[in-house]
Amino acid sequence: MTSIRQTVPAYSAGISEQPDHLKFPGQLKDIVNAIPDVTRGLYKRPGAARVGTTPLASVQSGGAWFHYFRDENEGAYIGQIDSNGNVRIWKASGDNAGAAQTVVYGTGGEAACEAYLATNDPENLQFLTINDTTFVTNRDSTNPLTAIRDSFEATYTQSGTTVTISYGFHELTPGYALDITFTGAAAGDSGEHLTVTTPNSNAANGTFTITLPNSSSRTVGSATACTVTPLTPARPEPHFAFVDLLRTENGRQYGLNIYNSDTTTAIERATKIEVSSSTYDESDGTGHCPGIGTGVFTANKAGGNGSGLNTGNGKDLVFRFSALGQQGVSPNYEAASEGPGGQNYRAAYSLEVTLLHGGEGWQVNDTVVISPPFADEAANVTTSGTSPNITTTGSQATVTIKVLETETSNVKATVSSTADGLIRPAPTPFDADTAITADTILGGLTTGLPSGITAKVIGTGVYYSSNSPFNVEVVEEDLMRVMQSAVNDVSRLPNQCRHGYIVKVANARLAEEDDYYLRFDGQNGRDGAGSWNECPKPGIPRRLFNMPLAIQRTGLANPGTASEVATFTVGRFPYQDRLVGDEGTNPYPSFCTAKGVQTSGQLLDAARINKVIFFRNRLAILSGENVILSRPGTFGTPDFFIESALTVGPADPIDISASSMFPSEIFDAIEINSGLVVFSSNQQFLLSTDSEILNPETAKLRSVATFNYNIKIPPISLGTTLAYLDSSGKFSRFNEMANVAREGEPSVVEQSKVVPTLIPKEVDLLTNSRDNSMVLIGKSNTDTVFGYRYFNVGEKREQQAWFKWKFNRKLLYHFVINDEYYFIDEDHFLQNVNLVQDDDINIDHENVNYVLHLDNYTSVSGGQYNATTNLTTFTNQSDWIDQVGSGNGTLVVIDDNAGATRVGRYGICNVINNDDFTLSGNWSTATLKIGYLYEYKAEFPRIYPTKIEGDKSFADINSSVVVHRIKVHFGKVGLYETTLTRKGKPTYSEVYESTMLDEYDASDAPYLSEFIKTVPVYERNINVGITLKSSHPSPATLRGMSWEGDFTPRFYKRV
Repeated sequence: MTSIRQTVPAYSAGISEQPDHLKFPGQLKDIVNAIPDVTRGLYKRPGAARVGTTPLASVQSGGAWFHYFRDENEGAYIGQIDSNGNVRIWKASGDNAGAAQTVVYGTGGEAACEAYLATNDPENLQFLTINDTTFVTNRDSTNPLTAIRDSFEATYTQSGTTVTISYGFHELTPGYALDITFTGAAAGDSGEHLTVTTPNSNAANGTFTITLPNSSSRTVGSATACTVTPLTPARPEPHFAFVDLLRTENGRQYGLNIYNSDTTTAIERATKIEVSSSTYDESDGTGHCPGIGTGVFTANKAGGNGSGLNTGNGKDLVFRFSALGQQGVSPNYEAASEGPGGQNYRAAYSLEVTLLHGGEGWQVNDTVVISPPFADEAANVTTSGTSPNITTTGSQATVTIKVLETETSNVKATVSSTADGLIRPAPTPFDADTAITADTILGGLTTGLPSGITAKVIGTGVYYSSNSPFNVEVVEEDLMRVMQSAVNDVSRLPNQCRHGYIVKVANARLAEEDDYYLRFDGQNGRDGAGSWNECPKPGIPRRLFNMPLAIQRTGLANPGTASEVATFTVGRFPYQDRLVGDEGTNPYPSFCTAKGVQTSGQLLDAARINKVIFFRNRLAILSGENVILSRPGTFGTPDFFIESALTVGPADPIDISASSMFPSEIFDAIEINSGLVVFSSNQQFLLSTDSEILNPETAKLRSVATFNYNIKIPPISLGTTLAYLDSSGKFSRFNEMANVAREGEPSVVEQSKVVPTLIPKEVDLLTNSRDNSMVLIGKSNTDTVFGYRYFNVGEKREQQAWFKWKFNRKLLYHFVINDEYYFIDEDHFLQNVNLVQDDDINIDHENVNYVLHLDNYTSVSGGQYNATTNLTTFTNQSDWIDQVGSGNGTLVVIDDNAGATRVGRYGICNVINNDDFTLSGNWSTATLKIGYLYEYKAEFPRIYPTKIEGDKSFADINSSVVVHRIKVHFGKVGLYETTLTRKGKPTYSEVYESTMLDEYDASDAPYLSEFIKTVPVYERNINVGITLKSSHPSPATLRGMSWEGDFTPRFYKRV
């Protein structure tokens, strides 16, 4: 046989469950309570220190845990929400660590917030912390408060006509329009459905009252339930119109037709008139013409000569009447006898009439009689006297005007009685020299209105309103423009209007996809001048309810002192209402309805929110198969509605569905450089964009992988890659995903392949420290944590090592903040493990720092020494631990004081009751560290002659190998034990001190910074197993191992 010697230089490759001959040098069969490190070797994990001197107050069994790191000065917090929804928070680090913090309840109150958070499965509660706000999502589908809706359930009581609504959890703004459906209304009740406005008082305090309209005996049902839906702001009045004056013009009638039905009324207007007769005197006389002149006349007539509709109700007939006169010789003139001064002359009149405005209600043969003021002496003319002193007198002449022709038009102008909506003020003066004003015209449009319609002059227009529907038409469209609930040209909107007036802008006649709404906002909230701003359609649901709650740190008292305490407020987070558009142009996001199906008003079959994520300055909600991102920069009030219905903008929300051939409900997501990796239970997607800006038009969500995923545990970032757990088999798998790009497939590696049975199926705790390249996996209510250590050089992974830790208490929850690993134990103590080993429990010796290893450790002092019994008794230690004797392992103390007589000495505690213990010897003057021992363990694989070629190793399993001895290379080390498990022979164990002959100076610690120990074996490699252990507070660091023995490659067995 040939002598052989081989060396394993480092044990930093962790656990491998592969057959021993396939293990790579540096891998071990088992590692317990150690950390593999490429620099230091396999060193004993640091001990767990108890945070604070008492358990966390009021911890409940079960419940969901969360943590929150604020900053370096204030430290970290840890919180629990129990199955009833109660929230408790404690300080986790920094000043006053372990102390309970103040929890208050904001919007909705304590009972309602707890109702939302209540769940029997703590894994239903999902957390996301952004700055000082922790969003809490409840996935529990059995809790009705987790269904996102546009309404909420409330209760009511009725006393006469007064109904009191109690709504508790939900916030209402004073002045909101509300739709209330009284679900308890019985058949025959008259108040099942009301639309009301919340009053300005008590609307935000959980209750408000309304007065039932119409009848003092009206009821809203015999039950106590109602559904309340906040609506977008209503218009000032239910029915309205605005008539805008475009210009003033002489000789025009500014008329309107107001109607509420399709009933038409026939209106006749004159189109031709004549002078049918007059009393002008043309008899013999001096020939003087006193009736000459011209004037404009307006005629109205009650009762008429004609026949047909509107007989005799003619009005506003406007015409110009002119009388021209010429003196002529009478036929009776006798020049010889009368001479030039006689009275045989005659006045010849020419009477003309010109129709200016045909009025309304005139029929053929209707007549009117006028008395022209310039013809006041043109009738019954008489003369007296002789020339040259002739006197002429006369009386008022009249003229009869007759309607010769008319035209009939059918107009809609009926509101409550026939033609009562025919608004026809008198035409403006026809004399161009007569000034007209807008006030005069508008005043004529406010009189003679149908019953129930009111009018108010605003600027250069008139606002009409009513509680009943009506329509308005202008007669002359070049003079006025009417606007009611819709327009198709924004340039035609008035610049002065009723404050709060809302109009729909319909861009396309047959399409509603591009419609939007504008509201007139008057200056200082008053009618008159103002501006038109985009708004939502009136009277549609506006608010999201049952959205994730928020836990916010809202204050800090006594900072930097031992009595420092923070205040956390639990309540509804302010999500933005729908501020523009309607159900078509600005629908509710898809998380409001199952499969995106939305009905008008009430949302049916509401979906649940699975998780809240923060991505690209947008709050993202995962629900069903959709990822819904808010508008960017709206974190203070997340806005899931579009900014404008006019156009799709880059800052609009994104609501995108995962495209898959099988159901892919999305549960979690994690951000990477190329986008957002989204996880369903069996598929992974990437939300990304090919553009520089993520917006609704550039966002795409595509499948990148189809691996199973444990939906109970969020994925984690490992720096440049991400990792997640898969529990679809008998055990959990730990997968790492890298090279996730917008194009192509990512690489997914099962990093737990070498330990396929190490991680239990039902793990529910996952945390990591990127600074220390460490992942820690656990199962609540167990005492074991599984770790994965990795180290990259460039793109090459130089280390990927599995290990496990075992504590003497079961864990309820764990997390990592900076370089500290924290966990809650079953006694409700918060403990932490310093991952960089700068604990306060250490010994400095010969310029080397030795970390001491105890679990649940803290400081004790005040022991009483009895020289007779040689015992030191420590009493009343209940402040340190309740039921101190119930811990697993050995309770010890260690003296880490630099000035101690024997630095590093330790003693085993004899617990005499739940509060007291004794130590052998005199420990009375020392402040000691007390805690539990824990075992460091490294189990070596079978030794084979191994050849290494590049990254591969080849073990010779066919050769005969006799191992003579092994040489264990230690780093920092104290007391340790080696165990040889030999086939057919007793197990051989030996405990070693690192100092020779167990001798050291009185003030020296019994530890060494480096040491090599030779362990005799003298067994065939297939007959021996080697295990290294250390249960001492001292360090233990395995760096490498060499073995020596005999080897022959010609070994064979007879068969």
